[in-house]
Amino acid sequence: YDLFAALAAQQEQEGEVQVRVHEGMTGTPPTPLVLRLIVRRKDPQQAQAEQERLLKAARKHGKKPDPRSLEAAKYILLLTSLPATTFAPADILTLYRFRWQIELAFKRFKSLAGLDSLPAKKPELAQAWLYARLIVAIIAEQIAGQVPDSPPSGCANPTGKSLALASHEDSPDQHLRRHPRTTSVAGRL
Repeated sequence: YDLFAALAAQQEQEGEVQVRVHEGMTGTPPTPLVLRLIVRRKDPQQAQAEQERLLKAARKHGKKPDPRSLEAAKYILLLTSLPATTFAPADILTLYRFRWQIELAFKRFKSLAGLDSLPAKKPELAQAWLYARLIVAIIAEQIAGQVPDSPPSGCANPTGKSLALASHEDSPDQHLRRHPRTTSVAGRL
């Protein structure tokens, strides 16, 4: 099966191809896993940006990019086992975008909450610490989403400094000792 010939022959913006995935043939052939390859052609600007990114990464490592990678950069390719009778290609693409938003939200949460390591060894303390960090991150997300881009009534910020939401430990008049692995929970406003 020539994937790139199939991609080049695709006339529509979106489509799908049924594929069979199996391990190498040794003895009795295994039952192949039947999947759907969802294909969406990218806008020319998106495809060009991805190709430029691939070329830049290859130059950085002193290599030439694989021509197949440059061709694949023109498409969004998703492999799924969801049934075609229930999920059209457009639905799969929408679900993937939602999944990606969830991934980004978790990444943001981990960054806001400083979840690189737990300062507690006991499970009960670790759980309480995680719940507290989760609450702070949710509140920070909510506040950041509600703050306007400019001050009300068009007033300029008299200090000219950017504003930030930070924990009480970060205020100059507080002299509390912070745990070395904690980070300030701050959202740029």
